Amino acid sequence: MEVTREVTVLKGKHRGKHTVETALLVSSLRMTPENALPLLLIIRSYWRIEAGHHRLDVTAREDASRVRNRNSLRVLGIVRRITLGFHQAWRAKRKNKRQSTLKDFHDAMDRHQHRTAWRLIQAAGL
Repeated sequence: MEVTREVTVLKGKHRGKHTVETALLVSSLRMTPENALPLLLIIRSYWRIEAGHHRLDVTAREDASRVRNRNSLRVLGIVRRITLGFHQAWRAKRKNKRQSTLKDFHDAMDRHQHRTAWRLIQAAGL
């Protein structure tokens, strides 16, 4: 099955750029008008999960980790996700979104001996 999607960049230096992408998909669903909506929902759900994974892979460099112990992987995964949550809260309060990357967040935490992180935790009621 062939799916054509139109993508428009909303932010950044390529803002307004419009592209048309064609993807080939394999599915056991028959191609009928009744199956169009369920298939669309399945595809969107898949890409929503991938977007979250991309954040962990690229921003938190999860794929670069050399840890192989199963328990350590779980703990580090939880810590990375908690850190991304703190980063999102910190970023929401920032005026300059371009200087609000995860690295900027880590640098800010280091500069202030993690006091900002503790304030975020206390504000969240954890």
